[in-house]
Amino acid sequence: MALFRSSAPSYAFEEQNHSLTALSTIPVAIPAALLAEDQPASPLTPVIRAALRDLSTSKPITRAKLLHVLQTIAETQDRVQATTANAGYNAIDKVMEAEIMARAVTVLWRETLDTVVEGALALEQERVWWEGVVGSRFDVSLYFIQSFPLRILRLVPRPLRNIKLRIPALPSVSQLFHQTSAVTSLGSLRTLPVPVTNPITLTRREILSSLKVLKAARDEAAEKIGFLSTHGPRWEEDVSKSASEDNLQAIVTETSRIYALVCVALDVPLPISPPSSLSGAHGVTASPAKRSRSHNAPAAQPPSSPINAPAQPKPTAQTLLPLLQEKLPSLINTLRDPLQIHGRPSRLTRLWIPLLMLPPLVRYTSGKALENQAWIRSQLQNAGETIRGWVIGWVWEPLMDVTKTLRTGGEGLGVAPTTVDSDQASLERMVLDLGKDHYHLQGDALTALGDKVRHGNMEDVLKVYEEEMKSPLKNALMGSLVRTLLIQVQKTKTDLSLSLLSLDHLLRSQQLTFAFVGLAPSLLVLYGIGGWVRRVWNGEKRGKTRRMAYVRGIRDIERLLLTTGKVEQEMTDRDRGLLILSVGGMRAWAAGLRRHKEEFMDDLRLLENSKLGRKGKLRVVDRIWRGWGVDGRGTLGK
Repeated sequence: MALFRSSAPSYAFEEQNHSLTALSTIPVAIPAALLAEDQPASPLTPVIRAALRDLSTSKPITRAKLLHVLQTIAETQDRVQATTANAGYNAIDKVMEAEIMARAVTVLWRETLDTVVEGALALEQERVWWEGVVGSRFDVSLYFIQSFPLRILRLVPRPLRNIKLRIPALPSVSQLFHQTSAVTSLGSLRTLPVPVTNPITLTRREILSSLKVLKAARDEAAEKIGFLSTHGPRWEEDVSKSASEDNLQAIVTETSRIYALVCVALDVPLPISPPSSLSGAHGVTASPAKRSRSHNAPAAQPPSSPINAPAQPKPTAQTLLPLLQEKLPSLINTLRDPLQIHGRPSRLTRLWIPLLMLPPLVRYTSGKALENQAWIRSQLQNAGETIRGWVIGWVWEPLMDVTKTLRTGGEGLGVAPTTVDSDQASLERMVLDLGKDHYHLQGDALTALGDKVRHGNMEDVLKVYEEEMKSPLKNALMGSLVRTLLIQVQKTKTDLSLSLLSLDHLLRSQQLTFAFVGLAPSLLVLYGIGGWVRRVWNGEKRGKTRRMAYVRGIRDIERLLLTTGKVEQEMTDRDRGLLILSVGGMRAWAAGLRRHKEEFMDDLRLLENSKLGRKGKLRVVDRIWRGWGVDGRGTLGK
């Protein structure tokens, strides 16, 4: 599980937010005559306003929050003995209470759908796990060995504590295995060519029986999912209406329909409703199971007039509380019941063999570690020093150099500009003295010679040097040969000072670049390690398991779309529930995406859209294969 990864919103949560937003925009008109009447305030008015404020918040409405709101309303109503027909209710209170019940049943619908989806996903995960086991003879054999102690334990009689000293009859081999049905009982396997005493064959048939039970439970849950999603809230149909008094009645009618829908999904009898009352409310029938047996029949249409529609039970806080407190937990237990017997074995069952080998392995490893204690300590010290040296020498110190360069401008070669000026002035004086003594220059001629030297022209000095070199020994003692040589040495020194000064300016200007160049390799290494750790933490690098989950999810969605009915717009509740279930698994997979997560979620929402036909959804699947590749990291995923 990724601690820094937010889970993707569920289909029911998004539909709830969309429905509540549409409910908030339905215009309701209250007659002016009712507003003008002087009606006494009801003790429920502050409670109703607080409840509406709690259910109208932008924050997610949790089950605990809804339960608290309904309990507050129910306790207040019981205390003051107030109902909607009480004269203490004014027109505004009735509107607020109608919206409270509408929001409450919408949140209850989301809670019911989320509960069924979570239970169905758990059943599907167990079914996929068993399919992976049953497909390999080695895995079946391993499962038999892992579960063998439990099978032996099941053969021990329960009243073993009070048993007398006697030897019971030896049990048969068939008692080691579950018999889930009469059709697959071990007695009926005697006519098969494979001996019934083959433990691997019996184990495999036990797994197949568990697969059958899990698949049936998943299909039943998927049927409820399709039933709830197909007949979900339809508040957006009333948004386009103009403000009128009929809109309040439309809100009450839709609230009653959603309440009846949730009661049918939870197998709860309606408080006040004949058996035929549900058929007139937008096609809600008696139960999802009955609808699955007659899904080819046309769904009942809503009545043409609300007056002619059969009376629907109106939800109240007292009728919604048992659904939240009793029926939803009962539904969770019902979905978990198949997992108690037919789920994968516990972790202890799967790990007892490695745990059995752990003590000798630990003993052997600890003995070897004690024998090589000095070597291990030295290796650990070397590793620690290596890591510490790399962090300090290649990360910390270069970062400090960059900070120092930004603060002080960096350090150069230490050449001062005054040194270069002094060398240049000394060279000019030496050349001018040579011009006075050798060429007998004065006035403007000396000034011109100084300008030449200042610009680097040493032609006059070199001419003297060439003449003096004609008689080197004589001129070295009596002439100006040594003098011209010293002038050239001074010229070389001046040029070197100028070069060092230019190099100093260059180094100072590029000091920050050099600092970042020295820091770049360590930053690249740290970036790579950090990215890898983040992807592993978020679930993007789980390797084969994550890729197979992606491929299996998209293949299941495509298979469901290809195997639906011939009519494009028709899908049974079971097929639509399986589609939402498969897309829900992909929503959980998408939580591990680091980039382009919202684009992938948009594609999944198109697959859940009931208004999009089968061909359109198949095109969406093709776009997912094309854009995200076969591993979920294609053109868009990178």
